[in-house]
Formats: sequence, C-alpha cells, structure tokens
Amino acid sequence: MDVDSLARTLADALEEEGIQVVREGLDRYAWDALGPNRAFPQLQEIRPQPLLAARPRSTEEVSRVMALASEWRLPVVPYGGGTGVMGGAIPLVPSLVLDLSGLDRVLEVDGPGQRVWTEAGVILERLDQELSRHGLMLAHDPWSLPIATVGGAISTNGMGYRVGRYGSMGDQVLGLTVVLADGRVLRTRGVEGTSVGLDLKHLFIGTEGCFGVITEAVLKAVPQPEERALAAYLFQGFAEGFRAILAMHEIGLVPSVLDYGEDFVPPAGGGRAESEGARLYLVFEGFREEVAAQSSRADAICRFHGGQPLPLEEARRFWQHRHDLALRFARGRTQARRREPVPGGRFDYVHVSLPPSRVLEYQRLSQQVLDRAGVYPLEYGIWGKPGLFDVVMVQPDGSADGAASLAAVVDELLSLAQEMGGSMEQCHGVGIKLAHLMEREHGPGLEVMRAIKRALDPQGLLNPGKLGL
Repeated sequence: MDVDSLARTLADALEEEGIQVVREGLDRYAWDALGPNRAFPQLQEIRPQPLLAARPRSTEEVSRVMALASEWRLPVVPYGGGTGVMGGAIPLVPSLVLDLSGLDRVLEVDGPGQRVWTEAGVILERLDQELSRHGLMLAHDPWSLPIATVGGAISTNGMGYRVGRYGSMGDQVLGLTVVLADGRVLRTRGVEGTSVGLDLKHLFIGTEGCFGVITEAVLKAVPQPEERALAAYLFQGFAEGFRAILAMHEIGLVPSVLDYGEDFVPPAGGGRAESEGARLYLVFEGFREEVAAQSSRADAICRFHGGQPLPLEEARRFWQHRHDLALRFARGRTQARRREPVPGGRFDYVHVSLPPSRVLEYQRLSQQVLDRAGVYPLEYGIWGKPGLFDVVMVQPDGSADGAASLAAVVDELLSLAQEMGGSMEQCHGVGIKLAHLMEREHGPGLEVMRAIKRALDPQGLLNPGKLGL
C-alpha cells in the first residue's frame, strides 16, 4: 500500500474511533518557527510531508492514535503551538501529525499545594491566567507565553524571563502523563521528593517528542508576589554590566528577572558595528521586605560598577512589552508561510551555557570570529543567570554564500562554547538545526540516548530525524 492510501485508511480508522482528523489544509503543520532567513541553508532542501493530522481530545484518544500508527508503522510528529525555532516539529518523512491543541483543559488547581494539573495543549498564558484566580502564577514566562503550549515548553525544556529564580520549564515539572510509541500510557508521580529509582519524567523533558508524547503534566505553581519592583540601568559596555551581574551572583542576590544586553547598529558602509551601550533590566518579586532589600542592594552594586539608572518608565516598557515578539509572530503567521529568504541579509543567534568565569573571554573570542567572517553583532546578552549568554548576529550578504558563511560562524561559536566547558544550547532545543553537533555535545552519551530511543520506540516512529537520534 502506498503512503497516500495508508493515510486515507488510517484516517478512516481514526474517525471510526471518534477522533477528529484533518485531511485538508495541512500546510499549517509543515513548518514551525525555523525561518528561511536563519543560518540553515539545508532548510531550502527540506520538503515537509504531513500526510494527515489527528486532533485528539484526551490522553485516551492519543493512546488510540499511537496504537493505530504503530500497527500501520506510520511515523508520528507531535505538534503543539508551532513556535519552536529549531525545526523540531517539521515532518521530514511522510507522517501523521499529532495536533495536541485539543488537549486544552486545565484539570485541577491545587492552591494550598501550589500545584496545577493540566493537559499538554493548554497555552501558557491561559494557564497563567487560570492560576491567577487562585493567587498563583506560572513561573515559566518565555517571550512565547501567549502562543506556546505546556507540552512544547516541556519538550524543549525552554527557559523564560524568570529562569534565574525558578529555573527552566523542566524544573517546574512534578509529574507527567506520556503516551509511548505503542500506545501504552505512562504516568509518573506528581510530587516533590522521591527515592525510588530513576525519575522517569526526565526521559521526556527536553527530548522533543522522540521518546513519547506528553499529554498531561503536574506543574509547580508559585505565589503571586506581594511586591514587584522594576529597575533599569545603562552601562558603557558589556563588560561593565556583566561585572555588576557577577557581583550580585556572588552574594546570592537573585532577581526574578535579569535581562541584559549590549545592542549594536551595523555600519552602513563597512567598519565595525557601533555600540548603543548595554542595558540591564531587573525585576524583583516576593514579600515586601525581601523586595526592598534586594532592589536596594542591586542598585548599589549597579552604581558601583558604573551603571546609570534609567527612568522607571523604561523599565515598565520592558516589562509590559516582553511578549510582543510572540504577538507579532502570531499576526504574521499564515497557513502557507513564505519559505524563501526575503531580500537582504541573513540573521541568526546562539544561546549557550558557559561557566560564568569564562563569559567575557567567550565574548571576546566571539567578536574575533564575527570579524573574520564579516558578520556583525546585533546583541551580546545575558538572560537570567550569568552563564546564560547569547549572541545575535547579522550577515549583510543575503546570498547563498552569505548564508553558508553565517552557518559556519554559528557552528564555530557553538563549538567554542563546548570547548570552554559549556553547552551549545540553553533554551530552544536541538530539532534539526543543531542535530549535527549532538555527538560533539554528548560524546558516548549520544549512543546512550539512541539506546533509550530503540527501547522505547523500536520502530523509530516518534518524530524521526530530530535530536541526532
């Protein structure tokens, strides 16, 4: 039976089970947010192959879909909000797309226990709004809050603005319900503190749907703060502000939000990019006395290191508009998005994890790499913790050669982070874009992951071609 006939037969079987099937308009499932102007020339060669989409409404329906797909040996690609930037949701081979948006119920809020039980398709912003009615909030607060889903954030182990204080999305997970490749349902205990062997939830955090399909999660919720204080500072350059960040880190002063970056303007006619200075945005949350003490001490540290306080209104604008990028993405998204590069240059970014003591050295070496390739920095930044470093860059040459040059720069920067004892990615996952560097990242550990993949998914049906597996 050819794959099209297989898809039609499977669709009929799913509909007989009462499961919603999407047969038309599959372009919306072909791509995620890995854009054509990024440094990934191979994207132009990819032809996504979504054969059909199933939209289950419960864990039980997901189980039935996976059991049928396993019986028919048809690959399955889980699809949440489609906001991933590494190509982790692109169906590289003829596949059934598992649209998890139908799993959109917040099942229970445990106020006294500060926990929430939710399905994987719930949008993060909606979950946060539901928690607010109970005096709680979701600690995970990424730029994509209005459009990303619970399951997607867990599957990439994403980070948000409050990562410094509360950690990544995976750190919020107490328990998971996961459907395995053959349709079996695995549930882990949704409590803190177990000593009963391997904590199985970690097999599915950050593994991008390759080991199982997350359908439900029990997450930590944190109290809404009694007080919130905002502050912003301008530093002459990256090094000065970074030293202030290190000074806070050294005394255990952890803001809820720490967003720092030196922005640059590329030159119009050659030369070096011009710095616009480095801005540090801080948010302190908690009980009143805690916030007062933290904000006062942070102010003294920032001033000591040359930081000039900026008007409170600028800090408020940062806070109020921190999710605007997600809203622009949502407005610009269509069913058949343009997959050819737009005229002009190419841009990309790296988000690496480094030993904090080596960040300034890494920044200096990064600038040398960019200079050699004729690539300009748009930002050097820190997000949440002093070792979480990013480089945003642009290659003014928008040709195929320019794209290849920028891709080589990205790989060199990622390899440099690995050589300095760091990790090549802190928050966006691997998908297809970074898969070629997974062996360099993990060494023999990659074969361990492949062995786990074979044990859980012997037919290789779940999200094939991702994570270098």
